[in-house]
Amino acid sequence: MYVLICDDEPAFGRKVEQMTREYFAARGLPLETVLCTRGEEALARPELEQFQLALLDVDLETTNGIALGRQLKQANPDVVLVYISAYLEFAPEGYTVHAFRYLLKRDIERTLPLCLEAVLAEHAKGGRTLTIHLGRSAVELPLDKIYYLESDLRKINVYGAEPHRILYTYYDKLTDLPDEVFENGFLRVGRSTVVNMQYIRQLRNYKVELQNGVELGVSRNGYAAIRSIYLEWKGQFGNDL
Repeated sequence: MYVLICDDEPAFGRKVEQMTREYFAARGLPLETVLCTRGEEALARPELEQFQLALLDVDLETTNGIALGRQLKQANPDVVLVYISAYLEFAPEGYTVHAFRYLLKRDIERTLPLCLEAVLAEHAKGGRTLTIHLGRSAVELPLDKIYYLESDLRKINVYGAEPHRILYTYYDKLTDLPDEVFENGFLRVGRSTVVNMQYIRQLRNYKVELQNGVELGVSRNGYAAIRSIYLEWKGQFGNDL
């Protein structure tokens, strides 16, 4: 999980980061943290769209924590916002940006582990994920956010709802994708393309058209088998989408 921590008290920010690292390490879960002391610093991070959880001080010296959360939501609507403050008076503001939790600093040692447990439980409800590695970072991508994956030499490009816009690029091969990807509705339609079947609008004339208008070529040699697999899947799951 990719976690942003922003607190204008460096010592407290480091404490939250250490507690978060210990919690994830104890459960053998991948974690990458970014620690900032100013909202402007957080918004300038190149990983802005990748943050899955943000632990934010409400009363930052410069950018207000609520405004920061609002901008994080614009970059990634799925980011989970947790506010941490010394005062309860800011709590109602936090919920204007759909904050997941509001924690008091004086009680952080008790409440942060409980909050992280709840975050992971909600994350698990969201469905299956694909873990990709970006350098030394690990990012979990919900499968239902992926429209298709395309190989590019030694890398894989991940595409979502916005046509032709690459969400992520990482080093790997399509042949090394975990079985869980294909068990959850993905289909290899060509040498270099794997498609999420829930987003297929139609498959014909050796092409697959996705719901966002993107058209991808389908292997001529394997077309009959690919079409058969898709129609069988659609018959089982298509009505549930």
